[in-house]
Amino acid sequence: MKARTPRIRRSRLGATLAEGIVAMFIGTLFLSVLPAFYQTSLKVWQRETSELQVTQTADFLLKRMEEDVRNARSVYVSSSGLEVVLTLPLQAYDSELGREVNVLADGWLVNGDQVEYYFVLNTATSSTEGAIYRRVVDPDGAADTAVVIADHVQPTINPLDTSTTAPLPVFSFDSVHRTLTVTITAAQPKPSSGTFAPTHMLLKCARDSGQLYRVPTDENPDGELRCSACGEQLETSGEIVTHQTQFLVRNQ
Repeated sequence: MKARTPRIRRSRLGATLAEGIVAMFIGTLFLSVLPAFYQTSLKVWQRETSELQVTQTADFLLKRMEEDVRNARSVYVSSSGLEVVLTLPLQAYDSELGREVNVLADGWLVNGDQVEYYFVLNTATSSTEGAIYRRVVDPDGAADTAVVIADHVQPTINPLDTSTTAPLPVFSFDSVHRTLTVTITAAQPKPSSGTFAPTHMLLKCARDSGQLYRVPTDENPDGELRCSACGEQLETSGEIVTHQTQFLVRNQ
């Protein structure tokens, strides 16, 4: 009887042609989708970052103004609505209380520092964009250095006044109700304009460089943005956000 030679099972190495084609197809599909997904996610992140920067610009201005407005004795707003002057009560240091207190004359508050908030157009780029500055002038007329409080401000595309269809002023004062209304429209570059915001930007339609303006509609009486060249088909070169706040003047 012959001895049987044991069979050696050899593992099957490699892959068939069909398996290779399937693997190649899946790999190609993955590599083609991944960059698009990354680019989309990056643009969403950049857009949200730009919107956050605009919101922070407006919030910083409004928070900086809040204490000045509420403590103001008088409020003056220019006819253009681009400047407001707040007159604060005169204060002096009280050693017993250890803090500044209002000075009274015959029981009445006395005028102290004047705080000015005003818009300055960026004429260097011939655009509608500019910045809002804050400056303090003491009772003797000495003025501190003006400081930028908000930049990339676009007052020409503020929401419309429904009674006049003109853009709302940046500053407006209601002497009857003693309220100061501040309307700020600001913009930041979109990702296509670069990751880093320039010092100044020309807000326009990215499609054909048309100027932006607002048109009242039935759905939006305070105006929808339009392009002077392509109308409703606009693509703005910046992320635009509008903030409006009312402050009550307590000491007037």
